[in-house]
Amino acid sequence: MRAGIKPEIVIGAAAEIADRDGWDQVTLGNVAGQLGIKTPSLYNHVAGLPDLRQKLSLYAIRLLRDRLNDAAIGQSGKQALIEIGKAYVGFVRVHPGLYEAVNRLTDPKPPEFDKTAEQILALFIRLMQPLGLPDTEAVHAIRGLRSMVHGFASLESMGGFQMPEDLMESLTKAITYYIDGLSGHFA
Repeated sequence: MRAGIKPEIVIGAAAEIADRDGWDQVTLGNVAGQLGIKTPSLYNHVAGLPDLRQKLSLYAIRLLRDRLNDAAIGQSGKQALIEIGKAYVGFVRVHPGLYEAVNRLTDPKPPEFDKTAEQILALFIRLMQPLGLPDTEAVHAIRGLRSMVHGFASLESMGGFQMPEDLMESLTKAITYYIDGLSGHFA
């Protein structure tokens, strides 16, 4: 084993590969190559490809959670939802492979992954509370907002927005229209 290789370095290399080349390129051979070691040496840090991908997905969702939490600090109401929407899209821009890791992890997911996903959901629920939605409606509203932001990020990553208008302004307006519609509907 090469000196200095630690589990976090292995995950860092996997993250670089994911963001540069995509989730499907996160293989033991590619990670070993990135680190300049032989593939069997990775087994000192991961139990195999499924374990590596679980650890990478856990790293990714925690990073997403932290970015969303940071965006919400000092914000409230509609502006908080706009800021986390922007942070979400920004995360996908900078970390397309890690975002894919969050969404492509298959079961069984590690309990820490589900716990972190619940923390993200709790953030959305807290930020939606000022809208006064009944609990079941809040779940639908959160799914709608997530779908909108995910779709926006996906379309942007595929080059789907060719008009010259500012993309963040478009995102801000879309979230505003959505939240204003919810607020008006349940007022």
